[in-house]
Amino acid sequence: MAETSSTGGEDRVEALQRRFVDGRFGMFVCFNIMTYGAKWSEAGFDISGFAPEKLDCGQWAEAAARAGMRFGVLTTKHHEGFCLWDSAVTEYDVASTPYGRDVVRQFVDAFRARGLGVGLYYSISDTTHGIVRGSVDRGKIEFIKTQLRELLTGYGKIDYLVFDGWFWEMGHREVPFTEIREFVRKLQPECLVTDHTHLQALYHVDIPYFEGPFGAFPDPDNTMPSALGHCSFEGNGWFWGEKTPNGLKPNESSETIVALLKTLEQRYCNLLLNCMPNREGLLDPVFLRILREVGEQWQPDLTRPPLPAQGAVPRFVVPVVAATASSGEAANLIDARQIGVEYRHWVSDESREQVIVLDLGAVYRGVDALLLVPNHRCKPPPEDALAEGNVLKLRVLASTDGTRFEPEASQVFPANARARRVALSGRPLRYLKILLEEAIGERYVLAEVAVGGRLAMPVPVGEE
Repeated sequence: MAETSSTGGEDRVEALQRRFVDGRFGMFVCFNIMTYGAKWSEAGFDISGFAPEKLDCGQWAEAAARAGMRFGVLTTKHHEGFCLWDSAVTEYDVASTPYGRDVVRQFVDAFRARGLGVGLYYSISDTTHGIVRGSVDRGKIEFIKTQLRELLTGYGKIDYLVFDGWFWEMGHREVPFTEIREFVRKLQPECLVTDHTHLQALYHVDIPYFEGPFGAFPDPDNTMPSALGHCSFEGNGWFWGEKTPNGLKPNESSETIVALLKTLEQRYCNLLLNCMPNREGLLDPVFLRILREVGEQWQPDLTRPPLPAQGAVPRFVVPVVAATASSGEAANLIDARQIGVEYRHWVSDESREQVIVLDLGAVYRGVDALLLVPNHRCKPPPEDALAEGNVLKLRVLASTDGTRFEPEASQVFPANARARRVALSGRPLRYLKILLEEAIGERYVLAEVAVGGRLAMPVPVGEE
């Protein structure tokens, strides 16, 4: 990824986001037990066939560099739970296979040797180890944290961490978001994090993700630092399959990849191109050819303006203990989840004014940002944020005791599908009362709310 220095009082997270989008192009290395025939989320698939005897991560990295890519992301563990490193908490890992060697180590070494950034993908959902909706206990949270510690302390600096199977599987409360995010931040302070929430907002993520195969795509005026996953070849889902070597999808070519790069570049969205190593551990010749052609045809547009400032984004999120609302299912405001193809949104009745009260559970100092995530459509494609139900006008009041509320902010928004960002004062508060005064359409629809600090984790009063 291109280097960008932080100067003066510049927000360090925004400097890292700017560096990420300046990278423009990366390789999504989808290589795991699905490469060898496991079905999506298939628990306990036989791993004795994992034997990529010609595995050459240097070949992957060389092809990435030749294409003009600036980083790579490896699927260290997918939903099936198989680990590409020797994990101390399971034998369902590469050390227990005929191959036996640490693939994560080979990946990070090969990509760094060619000056490329390093990203790791890790699925929270894990069917083999029983980490699925409704089953998470403290032991499983510690299992997750142990594996993250292994990945984030054993391989040097990690630029980008991609979570999957979290928001859409069990939500950010059953596996507590703030605990995991702050754990990652402690181990790797400059690691950007995303989760495949698919929600098109800087919501619990540093880099929102657009899943291209489902039709998700950034708007022409997008200014969020983003990534779009794209797959040009048929396979076993995102992984290599029998059709892959001759499975270029219709209307896909190096020319279409270059055109996509040029479009995404102007929308501050990186292209994360899926490149699927085969069962020998190599990229098939068709990938090498296309990546070489892309490198010959594409150059980044260095006249693109820098990523704009992101404003009131609560990057350090305080968990909301409880929520009430004058109508609708208030719990959905603080525990948004995707169930199948449906999102559990908060939907109001048709009253023009709605009152939401959020309880942080303690008096905090430094809460200076509130984010309201808009209505969202998942599947069928195109996946998109929706303007219907989005807030046009609101006021925010704050209280330390839940009785005496003082004005905190008021704001009017344009009629679009963007997330609503509200800057707060940072003074001590425990309760936020949000007065919704106008919406697009007859009802308010919110995917979730997030509360916290823009530059630092808010601190409970008395613990400063």
